[in-house]
Order: sequence, then structure tokens, then C-alpha cells
Amino acid sequence: MVLDNTLISVLILILGGILVLGYFNWSNTRDARRHTQKIFQQQRLVREVPDAHRLSQAVHLLRPSVRLGFDYFIETEGGKLPHISEWNTAGTMPTQAEFDEALRRVGSIDSRGYAAMRRQEYPSIEEQLDAAFKARHGDTSEQEELDSRIEQIKSKYPKSDDDL
Repeated sequence: MVLDNTLISVLILILGGILVLGYFNWSNTRDARRHTQKIFQQQRLVREVPDAHRLSQAVHLLRPSVRLGFDYFIETEGGKLPHISEWNTAGTMPTQAEFDEALRRVGSIDSRGYAAMRRQEYPSIEEQLDAAFKARHGDTSEQEELDSRIEQIKSKYPKSDDDL
């Protein structure tokens, strides 16, 4: 009888442990699904609402390392302009003045985005090929100068949230 009660107690404990693990797994899966849906919702908002897209670009200009749907969330309510509803990163949220300046800069970039702005300033293909030829033959000075110019252009026109 003692062995039977001990065996039953152990089986109940094991079953309880399995149920608790199952609950935690279900809860984590549910939370992950909700978060994934919020990310997709944010991406759809930025694709479909031009003002939300510009706000996202402005945030990226100010804080390039933050990610839409993780570090910050954009919300639109009742026809109002989109705004940042959550800021979940250790860095400080930009001030309204910083947002205004960034939105002005984003507005000055044509509708084709950062890639078009970069293309306008990049060295020509001919210049790059000539520098590559010279570098293969030992003269790397021109290649290094072009690489430096390209890095400056990439810093001047960082990628936007279009890459999400």
C-alpha cells in the first residue's frame, strides 16, 4: 500500500509538472504570436500610410539602431497624424524639435528615397572601375579615396525602414 501511494504521488507530480510546462509553452507561444502580429501591423501601417512612413524614416534618421515594432510603435487615431505611442528602448526618445527637423529632412528627400540620393552622389561606374584596375596593379590610393567618399555618402543618406 505504501508503494502504491508513493507511486501514485510521483505520477501525480510528474503529470502536474507536464501540465505546468505545457501551460508555459502555450503562454509563450501566444505572446510570441501577439508580438509578431503587432510587428506586421506596424509594417503594414508604414507601407500604407505616407505620414507614418515619413515618421518612421525620421525616427531612423535620428536613432538608426531602433527598430519599428520592437523599440518603438507608431499609432494613428481617428484621422490624426501618426505619432509614437511606445518607446521601448534604453535611449531617449527624440524631442519634438528633433522630430520636426528630421521630418523636414525626410520631406526634402525625393520620393525615391535614400538609394536615389546616394546614386546622385556616388562616383561614376567608370571612376570605380578605373580605381579597381589601379588597385589590382598596386596603386590603392584612388580606391581608398573612392571608398572613403562612398562611406561618407552612405552615412549622409542612411537606409530607411523600407527595408523591413
